[in-house]
Amino acid sequence: MRTVFNIEMDDRTVLWPEGKFLSHVTLQEGGDESLRLDAVFLFNESRDDTLIAALNHDDAWELGRCLLEAVYQGRTQHVLSDTAKIAVVFNPNGFVLRFGEGHALKELFIASPAIIRLCQGVLRAVDTLGAPAAN
Repeated sequence: MRTVFNIEMDDRTVLWPEGKFLSHVTLQEGGDESLRLDAVFLFNESRDDTLIAALNHDDAWELGRCLLEAVYQGRTQHVLSDTAKIAVVFNPNGFVLRFGEGHALKELFIASPAIIRLCQGVLRAVDTLGAPAAN
């Protein structure tokens, strides 16, 4: 059974380059034990892909920590590894989460209340992914 965490966003959450507003971000296990972050768009007539990012367990845990640090320290944070390049950019009116670089760059514009909910969801999903298998 696959667990899906549905994290509510607010009316200031937008994903670029799609240029679409989000109502939610879903977190779920990917096929290779990664954590998938997917957008739930308010509109998507063009049928754009909903994938924001797929992260391994360690990178997802580090993202959760960086989200919280960006809020509490009021400054930009980074997740840099062999498999992930993520920036959590602090701005006075909210945050921009930058996943990847170049043509693959995705930018999630998100306000303070929603970023705390996203952090909680990421850490909860990481905890679920890391749980020992049931007997």
